[in-house]
Amino acid sequence: MPKKFTEQEREWIKHKLLTEGRRCFEVHGIKKTSVEELTKAAGIAQGSFYMFFGSKEELFYHILLEEEQRIRSTMFDSFSVGVPVNKEEIRLFLLKSFRMMEESPIVRQMFVRSEMEQLLRKLPNELLEQNFTEDKDFFIPFIQSWQAEGIMVGIDPELIVSMIRSVVLLSLHKEEIGDERYQATIELLIGVLAEGMTSLKENKTGGV
Repeated sequence: MPKKFTEQEREWIKHKLLTEGRRCFEVHGIKKTSVEELTKAAGIAQGSFYMFFGSKEELFYHILLEEEQRIRSTMFDSFSVGVPVNKEEIRLFLLKSFRMMEESPIVRQMFVRSEMEQLLRKLPNELLEQNFTEDKDFFIPFIQSWQAEGIMVGIDPELIVSMIRSVVLLSLHKEEIGDERYQATIELLIGVLAEGMTSLKENKTGGV
């Protein structure tokens, strides 16, 4: 029977699992990281792990959400909401978002198709929906600011969020695209996306 922990012990163990989980997942990925390895590092029995997380995939997902929140905070500090924007600023915003995700060892695990598929199989839908909700909450103030400037007016902001997220999904096809063309393809796609977004801009008299 799993040991009962005090509230202070629970907080410490959860922090330890998140810390050790990040280290293991960054090095080994989801599939090659075992619950035994995680609990040994945290100093608890394997059965006690499930008092904190339903699976190692759920632990990974919590770490992923933390990492994405860190990236969003950095992006929010780098780009201001409510200031006039142009095509180049939108291109840089999208490109920096993508590059920060690519540079994160945790987020990069999601660029491996087998890891992504395992996560999708194991996690409940409500947890997966949390990721879209947090992306939406981050992007929508920027999108509304762009729309106030006449960019993509009348288009559902959530649809624009989905369009931006679709660029990330291209990373799952890196092998098919080819390493030598991948970065150039991403940069071209983001440039075309920024061009298309700013071309759907109303002028001050209400025309398009």
